[in-house]
Amino acid sequence: MKFFDFIKSFFIFTIKEIYSFFLKLLLAIVVFTIVFLIFAASMGKILEQKNTVNKNYEYVVFNPYDPTEDKLNNKLFVNSKYNVNFYKIVNSVDYIAQDPKVKGVIINLDQISLNSSQIEELIPKFEKIKKSGKKIYAYGSYIDNNKYSLAVNASEISMVPSASADLSITGYHYSSLYYKNLFDKLGIDIKVIHIGDFKSYGENYTRTSISDELKGELTRIFDRRLDIFTENISKARKIDKNKLSADVMNGDSSFLTPFNARDRGFIDKLEYSGQLFQRLGITDENIIDIYDYAAKMRVPEKKDKIAVIYAEGPIMYDENTGNNIAITPVSIAEKIKQLKKVNNLKGVVLRINSPGGSALSAELIYQMFSEMPVPVYVSMGSTAASGGYYIAMAGDKIFADKSTITGSVGVVSTIPKIKKAAGNLGIDSSSITKGKYSDLYDPFVDLSEESTERLRTSMQDTYKEFKSRVEKNRGISADKLEEYAQGKVWLGDEAKEIGLVDQIGSLDDTIQAMAKDLKLQNYSVEEIFVKEDYNKVLQRLSGYITAQVTLMDIPKVMNEIEFLKQNSAKPLYYLPYDIKSLVY
Repeated sequence: MKFFDFIKSFFIFTIKEIYSFFLKLLLAIVVFTIVFLIFAASMGKILEQKNTVNKNYEYVVFNPYDPTEDKLNNKLFVNSKYNVNFYKIVNSVDYIAQDPKVKGVIINLDQISLNSSQIEELIPKFEKIKKSGKKIYAYGSYIDNNKYSLAVNASEISMVPSASADLSITGYHYSSLYYKNLFDKLGIDIKVIHIGDFKSYGENYTRTSISDELKGELTRIFDRRLDIFTENISKARKIDKNKLSADVMNGDSSFLTPFNARDRGFIDKLEYSGQLFQRLGITDENIIDIYDYAAKMRVPEKKDKIAVIYAEGPIMYDENTGNNIAITPVSIAEKIKQLKKVNNLKGVVLRINSPGGSALSAELIYQMFSEMPVPVYVSMGSTAASGGYYIAMAGDKIFADKSTITGSVGVVSTIPKIKKAAGNLGIDSSSITKGKYSDLYDPFVDLSEESTERLRTSMQDTYKEFKSRVEKNRGISADKLEEYAQGKVWLGDEAKEIGLVDQIGSLDDTIQAMAKDLKLQNYSVEEIFVKEDYNKVLQRLSGYITAQVTLMDIPKVMNEIEFLKQNSAKPLYYLPYDIKSLVY
């Protein structure tokens, strides 16, 4: 569309010189990387055995950084230590408890990056390690909410003895930019049609401040998240919950020096990492990080199989999604094709991490899993909302973490119009119309009230279809569902209370529940990954490098534009706000 071409040109012009330089740099890096990795591929297995299998390790450093659910399954990267997904990391932590070589685990808080759901799924595994008699040591310099929620599960917490380090146990914060005044000045009019009073996606374009509905939703979620957070700290550290909650609200638990944190019982010791390692007798020869540990771990294959399929990212229709890791009907169909090659398949676990997206794509994916010849259980990760919740309706049972963001049953559509903006630039448009609504997608033609109502009527049908899937698969009456729909968002434990999900549990819990229900004694888990072509791999490398070196998050902006472009005037099942604001 001309509107999006205009916006793209604007951004491209702004960053052209910067991007050109780094594109050249990227190409040089890619050439070097390909040569290096081809060589490494021939030596990978030998190096892996030398560095991990035969190493006399006694301690494992736990340091995962933003592990994905899905992963690249390209031979070019198969020997990379970071080609390890979150499920593999969880299994590795689980295996540590029974590994006679391992004396303890070191949590490097300065290196980890995990969301709330991932931490929730790891906690039982850490408890298992401690029950086996092994120790878990956490240390760091800058510890925030999220890192501390993991650290409290350690046997001992250490911090750097410096006033420059800090521990901050804060509440939760959300902010979003609102563009109405800017768009009014520019002459840009983005029509947003919501079906569901709480379906707030797009309000950034039409309002100057947060709506009462969205504010109420987020306040409820924050209250619940804070209660869970303080409860966990209180139990683990033997700290009065009421006092802790009050301290969080008045800021008395923020920006604590390590000395204050120790005196108040939040940590145990003050020492540098070298002192910790010396105290435990750790050297380069008896330590291994979680990536190397996971890479060397081998799980024997059993006759019966439970397959895991990952649906991660926004739901798009177009396969060409740029830098995004996205869910498309084509990518899911390819995974199902791979699924057919699994011998003795007994069941499928669909792991969902998605804020939603294209309504049509969600319906197509839902139908694919509804037609499965074996049982389908759904495991929700950090987010399975809107379209992500829609595809979950194909599951015979649905599991979620307590901190999972789910629900958001509603529909939204955006229609950008730039007639005034074009006029301000001296651009006029002439058009010929044959067909009552043929000009609806023309960005230079204002959207009439009649056209708006025509779209609204169509979206009402889409909303009814969404609710019908929930009514059928969750056994919730239409009247009761309307109380929970309207775009409302729920945490996992709230969703269980109102019947939107069946049980609280991790991906591992979901797999074990399926095995129990199917009476499988000896089974193995088969993760389904799809190989990516080199063009897509290079696209993501380009996006990553550009994101790291530009002052503006250009790839994110361009991906948002691409998302809007693909779905202009189309019904969306999409979460209205940034998930990361809620899970940290």
